[in-house]
Amino acid sequence: MKKNERDQLKVIANFLVGNVQEQALRESLLDLCESRQDDIPADLFLFADKWSKAAFPIQLPQLWLDFTKVLCTYPEMGFVVIEGARIADIRSFYTEINRVYMADENWKIGSLDGFDDLLHGGFGKLQHAKKHTIIWRDVAHSRAALGLSTTLAYYQEKLAANTKFNQAYFQQKLSDLQAGKGQTYFDIVAEIIQSHPKIEWIH
Repeated sequence: MKKNERDQLKVIANFLVGNVQEQALRESLLDLCESRQDDIPADLFLFADKWSKAAFPIQLPQLWLDFTKVLCTYPEMGFVVIEGARIADIRSFYTEINRVYMADENWKIGSLDGFDDLLHGGFGKLQHAKKHTIIWRDVAHSRAALGLSTTLAYYQEKLAANTKFNQAYFQQKLSDLQAGKGQTYFDIVAEIIQSHPKIEWIH
């Protein structure tokens, strides 16, 4: 996958999450179509050819479906799509992360430290990819689902009697959140992603 082709896919992803206008989408599709067919993956060329000829306004659900099929066909391109609407709480966040990254592994991740380790590479879907781009669809839904109430419940669970966790640490986290100056679970997830400079996050 050449740099130009990957750049055009990022433009398409930004359109799909609402960051750019239809004109930018059209230009990216035409740019892909102008590539020599023997220099571009066949499925990618067919995708670009189909959607460059589509009437506007674009039918977003079908474009999403076709786009994700292309990305799944070429995992070496280093793109993943997180379906934010599938995330309703912390448990379903990890269910989605494991669906996206860990389908071929015989173990799963279920903690913030595990998520951070995943993004470092070495295991999971993109362990052999040279680039890594996260496309997070419906990020506003995820932000709300992993927001204040979810995070308060998470800290209160850590503070429950007879738990092995650092009580002082989690009590401070809970107090900060109640005072309006702490991070929600989504904020922590976002901070982890942004701490990896080689990862691009489209949302």
